[in-house]
Amino acid sequence: MLIAHAPAGYIAAKTMRKRSTATFVICSLIFAIWPDLDLLYYYFFTSSGVFHHTYFPHLPIAMVAGLLLMLPLLYIDRFKKFKDIYLLFFINWAIHIVLDTFTGGIMWLYPFSRKLFVIIKIPAVYSHWAISFVLHWSFIIELAILICAAVLLIKTIKGLPRFFPQ
Repeated sequence: MLIAHAPAGYIAAKTMRKRSTATFVICSLIFAIWPDLDLLYYYFFTSSGVFHHTYFPHLPIAMVAGLLLMLPLLYIDRFKKFKDIYLLFFINWAIHIVLDTFTGGIMWLYPFSRKLFVIIKIPAVYSHWAISFVLHWSFIIELAILICAAVLLIKTIKGLPRFFPQ
């Protein structure tokens, strides 16, 4: 996925809380794209051709392990107020991994298998991989997510109080 992660994060925030605060929505947008921060490591610290979906942020087992490690915190009084943020983080992580399964490939069976599972294989038809992605029919899925998020945003904006009477 190229453009659908942040809009999916917006949808997740608005689905989880109808009256989302700006902070909650911004956190959701950051959480939605955080697994792709491994691209910084990929481009700045490695020169290998290792696909970034093989790094830990894109491993379902890392997500489950992180969730299991965070669960005990929810029973400590001072952390209970962050329950929605923890939940939002892991929901966005799961959404990110599921979306990447469509066209990018995810190692769902790691550590038992290093096989990348991908639903739609996009052939490298054009000179740059991004052009191949954007011009492939599967990009419609990303556009649909983007449009859903835009409609939700427009509905939210229309529901806000007017500061300037007309």
